[in-house]
Amino acid sequence: MKTFYLAFTLLLLGAHGAAPGGRQQQQGPPLRLTTEIVGHRYCAGDKLHILQLRLRLRYRNTGDRKLIVYQGKNLFYQTKIRGAAEGRPYEVVVLNSRFNDAQAEVINSPKPGGAFVTLAPGGVYETEMVVGVGVAAGAAERGANSIAPGEHTLRVVASSWYESKKLAEELRGRWQGSGLLWVEPVVSEPLTFTAARDEQAPRCR
Repeated sequence: MKTFYLAFTLLLLGAHGAAPGGRQQQQGPPLRLTTEIVGHRYCAGDKLHILQLRLRLRYRNTGDRKLIVYQGKNLFYQTKIRGAAEGRPYEVVVLNSRFNDAQAEVINSPKPGGAFVTLAPGGVYETEMVVGVGVAAGAAERGANSIAPGEHTLRVVASSWYESKKLAEELRGRWQGSGLLWVEPVVSEPLTFTAARDEQAPRCR
């Protein structure tokens, strides 16, 4: 079942943002995601330096009704980093997951439990994650999964649900008095950062 959830969620992450027929949605979702870099470190590998970014994810309800948002241990993320090397744009996608089979969560309950947070209009929920990506010595050394030194933009595509669509529909109906259960992936606004190689960085362990 874990493999099914991963495939289903990655399908949702890849399809997010397009309406049926490939048309872009004209109005953004009421759940807005922004990111902030709150820490970073480098370590040195054989060829690449590894940049670890600690990101603060801030979810804000910009709509006019309460939203019920999953905040548990079973989430998937895509981090899309865009830059340019030798005048040519590129994109690197980093996959992150928080899937914890050892910690049971109460999902199917009469009311939203501790795995969920309810956001009133204007309400905010914050969490953190770490993203790691290799930094090449220069454009010529950059591989498909690494970035070149310089300025980049970063977007996080965050899942909001890992269980079945059927259960989501059941819980939406059951919990409608508490708010709207949000199950669609959320794309963050772009964040700009600069990558460099730290020649004094310790060796990666």
